[in-house]
Amino acid sequence: MLTLAQSVLDPKIWFYFALLLIMIAAGAIIIFALRRSLFQNNDINPHGGGLLEHLDEMRRTGQITKEEFEATRRTIIDKAAQRMRDENEQEPT
Repeated sequence: MLTLAQSVLDPKIWFYFALLLIMIAAGAIIIFALRRSLFQNNDINPHGGGLLEHLDEMRRTGQITKEEFEATRRTIIDKAAQRMRDENEQEPT
């Protein structure tokens, strides 16, 4: 039969329990900080422009020629259209 003195938990247990809680809290803080930094808006293009806007800027600044811009633009549009067609074909009717 256990007496009250025998059933009291060792003080080391409380230390390790507190340490575990601190580690869990620190891990949660790190995870939330990483999620916030990964999913926040990038400041690369603050106006929300996409690839075509970036290509147009390159054309305007002379980094690419008008012909290169038009060829790349056409390729992007064709690939996007093909992807949309493929997605529409895969959807069950």
